[in-house]
Amino acid sequence: MIIDNLNVSREVKEALLNYQNLLLKWNKAINLISRNSEKDIWARHILDSLQLLKYIDFLDNIIDIGSGGGFPGIVLSIGGVKNIALVESDKKKSVFLARAAKLSLNKIIIIDKRVDEKFTMNCDILTSRGFSSINNILEVTTGIKIQKKMLLLKGKNYEKEITEAQKNWLFDINLHDSITSREGKIVEISNIKKLV
Repeated sequence: MIIDNLNVSREVKEALLNYQNLLLKWNKAINLISRNSEKDIWARHILDSLQLLKYIDFLDNIIDIGSGGGFPGIVLSIGGVKNIALVESDKKKSVFLARAAKLSLNKIIIIDKRVDEKFTMNCDILTSRGFSSINNILEVTTGIKIQKKMLLLKGKNYEKEITEAQKNWLFDINLHDSITSREGKIVEISNIKKLV
């Protein structure tokens, strides 16, 4: 089983198993993940989220936008990130996230607003998985002051998304290989400035 190969403590593994069970239970009532991906939950969702820990200091303040079923936000918190804010506008998903947050020993704040409502916040790192295109993420997060970087889990269209975003934005970019998808990348973006 994939969980046995994870380089995390027994307590973290146990919390992740409890999270998996909670997610599968709630998935019957609200659409948190695709039914087709339920059997691959560790590789497709949990491990995919955990790989971001390599690029995060546990003391960083994180904002995760479009948190949905808790990927990557809940998983990162269970994995050791001390402070994380989850932004999710769907009320049912926000209720699920509040329940799932109890599985973590770290601080989680749930913000049940749309990220494009231009609320203002500060963070060290902004994360996102399956939320929107890079260009749209840059557009809707202008009210969030990001001190370090964005970490975006992206699929096979990442190059197209980067090219599109560069028409409207200046930014530094680092690409990291995904450990869960040959086609996907972790797109790290910093020093973001809107083109006039």
